[in-house]
Amino acid sequence: MAFIFSINASFVPLQQTKASLQQPYSKASLQRPYSKASLQRPYSNQILTTVEMFEFCHEHLKGISFTYIKDEEIIQHHNNKLLDRFENSVGITGTRSFHCFVPVSESNLKCFITSQATEYEIHSTTKAVQITLHTRDSIACVYDGQWWLAEVNDISDINKDVLVTFYQPRRSKDGF
Repeated sequence: MAFIFSINASFVPLQQTKASLQQPYSKASLQRPYSKASLQRPYSNQILTTVEMFEFCHEHLKGISFTYIKDEEIIQHHNNKLLDRFENSVGITGTRSFHCFVPVSESNLKCFITSQATEYEIHSTTKAVQITLHTRDSIACVYDGQWWLAEVNDISDINKDVLVTFYQPRRSKDGF
């Protein structure tokens, strides 16, 4: 069974010499003491697991605070993160016809037919949020690549679009 532990260095020495001034901790500075201690122990009592390594480091290396995290906790954390991500994502239609996928943003992918292709389709990987609009509602929308504040005048369920009146002046692109 694999275990993982993390190290939080909080070293505050009483006296510092020029040679040891602000020396960062490295993996090697931890490996040397426990490797040496393990080799000096009898064969039946060597440090072989990360639990034993954590206990040794926690007991003998006082300048560093250690946090022990079990492998199961990490797997559970990743599974929860992935579950949240999968619940809020949608499948890409025509996945079999694409060969190359390039992330454009957190929620969009460029999909290429081949790795060498220059033409691509952009697909969203997140579910669309349904918003209920009513006439006379104020909205923020993108029109011609610019953000606008507008008032809803009419809603067409057949065309799935909205007739709006834009407020003046339009807002800058980074205003929302």
